[in-house]
Amino acid sequence: MCLILLVSIRTAMRDALLDMIEGLKRGDLWVSLGWHDVKQRYRRSTLGPFWITLATLIMVSGMTLVYAGLFRQELAAFLPLVASGLVIWGFISGCISEGVNVFIGASSTIKQVPAPLTIHVFRLVWTQFIYFLHNIVIIVLAIVITGIPVTPVMLLAFPALLLLIANLTWMCLLLGAIGARFRDVPLIVQSFMAALFMITPVLWQPSFLPPDRRWVAFLNPFTYLVEILRAPLLGTVPPFSIWVIALIMAFAGCICAAVLYGRSRTQIAFWV
Repeated sequence: MCLILLVSIRTAMRDALLDMIEGLKRGDLWVSLGWHDVKQRYRRSTLGPFWITLATLIMVSGMTLVYAGLFRQELAAFLPLVASGLVIWGFISGCISEGVNVFIGASSTIKQVPAPLTIHVFRLVWTQFIYFLHNIVIIVLAIVITGIPVTPVMLLAFPALLLLIANLTWMCLLLGAIGARFRDVPLIVQSFMAALFMITPVLWQPSFLPPDRRWVAFLNPFTYLVEILRAPLLGTVPPFSIWVIALIMAFAGCICAAVLYGRSRTQIAFWV
């Protein structure tokens, strides 16, 4: 029985890996589709995608004024924390909120175009990454305003960003497959996103909590995904434990997503 299960898992992982490789080879397709999604969303608007930047800038300004008073923080120190936190969280929440519907939203394409289903996941992550790049301007602006020195430590943001994208990709793949099968899952995920925002250190840091309550932040996996990128962007080196946990999440998550997707990929077209 165990041998049969192991063979089944290995076959599912192999099929998922081959599908992902084929999807990556079609990069020209999902890159162009991602750009098309951005252009269509802001077609005929004056600012185009920079409406995202403007909306985020207004949110950062409001959140900084309100929460700096609540947490009794200096505006100069609190502004880059909020700016980076909201921009990174926008990338994370955008991938998760839309990732759970990634196959449902592409149902007509899945049924008509013979292509690896993973292109829809890559398309979604690429689209959200474009939005993220627009909002990076806000972090740069906050760094300039508050006078944070530019140091070589900030280069750690590049491997941190790759690790974040790897984690978000397997989350989109996993949630997309589950959401296609169980239609209550997208509603559940969207309902919990607001609560997840509050318990994730986006507008605050674990050090703001009393020592006996910091476990709330450290048990939250999204804490590590936010901090691993925010720390180098603000000129500090993320603790080694954050790198280790983010790597473990990426490795274990990719295995789980590959097994589930490999076993269900031939049925997704019928589910959607």
